[in-house]
Amino acid sequence: MKPEDRYVVIDVETAQSYDHIIEIAAVEVIGGAISPRSFVRRVKPRSAMSPFCYAVHRISLAAVKDEPYFENVVHDLIDYVGDDTIVAHNYAYEYNTLKREFERAARPTYPRERFFCTMALAKRSGLPGKLRQACSQAGISIAHLRAEHDALNDALLAAHLFLKLGLTENKS
Repeated sequence: MKPEDRYVVIDVETAQSYDHIIEIAAVEVIGGAISPRSFVRRVKPRSAMSPFCYAVHRISLAAVKDEPYFENVVHDLIDYVGDDTIVAHNYAYEYNTLKREFERAARPTYPRERFFCTMALAKRSGLPGKLRQACSQAGISIAHLRAEHDALNDALLAAHLFLKLGLTENKS
């Protein structure tokens, strides 16, 4: 992995654990900096809302009732991501969630090898696994964030953590 390469940092919020995206965001890291260009979409899930997931992000089904289903935004996501490395905090969550959504949309899934995990990077650096805790301990400000999660802020935090802990780490 080289600093001059492009990386796409993705985060999702879901209606069910590991399934049914309701919000997806991606930011790009190019040349060792976070680009102002981003991808953010709310998505109408094909499931009920888990009380646990709602407590994490506070996005209600009513708030996404008029949004498109994932299969209607997947093409835009694929265009945004391109062929670049996908970075995610706890990549297994994003990978498995995206895999299920891509399968429902009858699209080929991203191979696991394209993903880089900032949670593994944080743990190797002696930081906690939770994104906000790892960022805080790494000196990345989280004071401006509301308690509930949203995909764009979490993607940005993961991008900052990726940059702070170094692009030269091996893939996880």
